[in-house]
Amino acid sequence: MNASGNASDASPPAAAVEANPRGAPSPAGKKPRSAWRIWLQVVVGVLLLGFVISQVNWRDSVVLADGTVLTGEILGDVPRDEIAGASVTIRIGDAEPRAMKLDELLQEDVGGERFAKVNEGIFRIVRRSDLKMLLLALAMFGAIAQIGVWRWQLLLRAQGIVRPFVQAHRLTFIGFFFNNVVPGPTGGDLIKAVYIARGSGDRKAAAAITVLVDRVLGLVALALIALFSLLTQLENPAYRQLSYFVFGFLFLTVFGAVVFFSRRVRAVLHVDAILAKLPGGGLLKKADDAMFAWRSHKGALLVGLLLSFANQLSIQVMCWTIAAGLHLTTRAGLEVGAVDYMIVLPVAFIASSLPVLPGGWGLREGVFAVCFHYIGVDRNQAVALSVMIGMIMSVWSMVGGVYFLLGRHAGEFREIPGADASAADTVPPSA
Repeated sequence: MNASGNASDASPPAAAVEANPRGAPSPAGKKPRSAWRIWLQVVVGVLLLGFVISQVNWRDSVVLADGTVLTGEILGDVPRDEIAGASVTIRIGDAEPRAMKLDELLQEDVGGERFAKVNEGIFRIVRRSDLKMLLLALAMFGAIAQIGVWRWQLLLRAQGIVRPFVQAHRLTFIGFFFNNVVPGPTGGDLIKAVYIARGSGDRKAAAAITVLVDRVLGLVALALIALFSLLTQLENPAYRQLSYFVFGFLFLTVFGAVVFFSRRVRAVLHVDAILAKLPGGGLLKKADDAMFAWRSHKGALLVGLLLSFANQLSIQVMCWTIAAGLHLTTRAGLEVGAVDYMIVLPVAFIASSLPVLPGGWGLREGVFAVCFHYIGVDRNQAVALSVMIGMIMSVWSMVGGVYFLLGRHAGEFREIPGADASAADTVPPSA
């Protein structure tokens, strides 16, 4: 459901389910290690977020030819350089508005073209946004999320685990809530995996692995959307770096699929023997068996991939709607084309899927700034787009928070699976 959701959060679910089936807190001896991981994650995330905040312009500014930065409020529209004699008007503090010709400002090179250094701040971008378009995008995400719920329900059914849509909906949004709101190592995919495994009898590992498969299908669909779009832009040098990322990701995905599902390759690489020698080899073997079982469910994987295309393409449309609401354009004042979005957005979502801070805050903004730079979009506009996407996701994740608190009050969610005491304290106890 979450376009920037964590694939890595889903990797340990089967082991977590088997080792801690009732969601009890971890043994006391493991608390310091878990606390260390939490603090490391928080410190790295805060540093990254602080760096991104320091790199964007919150207020309007222009840069003179000698490098002097004038910060204030830009009045009126920002003209483009190709307009002969064009000027920009900025008010600095209580002083009278000051008009400056663009050719008097510092020039910067963007994609082989030179533009005057005029920075529209985040506050200006948000202030002049179209509220109706942003509200439309908010409503769209709520509808799009149902595709992800349906996909996961079908994957569960393929493993012989039948759950009503309502339950799949609740657990999906609870996982979404933990991914977007709660810090620490108890990622939303892990929460979702453990809860679905409860009541699955001897199918615990199979139930938990569906969460990983669900997440991987979403990421693969994103990469394929970018790949198909890149095929129409093979001669465009602006996409060279992004194409390396897409091809590399798909290569690693294919390699991983071959290792998991080819008996011959597994025998050559001695996969079973390696797993047996690793700590917790027995649990890893159960997870591996549950993953290998998908070799016999190619039809379900194909349907899941098709639903992932529908889900991710719908999210693309939602992002276009947000961009339209923010009046996002290139530095030359041109609208960003659909193909451009279908290349840049998948790369940005995949690259920002690492679990640094809840909801991808900080990392996602940095990645958006870098990726949109390749198509000539100012970093302030790119960051504003990322922030709006994150806010919409956070709003909808609150539905999962309501589900969790209601279930917790009813005794259904007494513990946070896989969490130690320090992580569990982030959720208030039920009355």
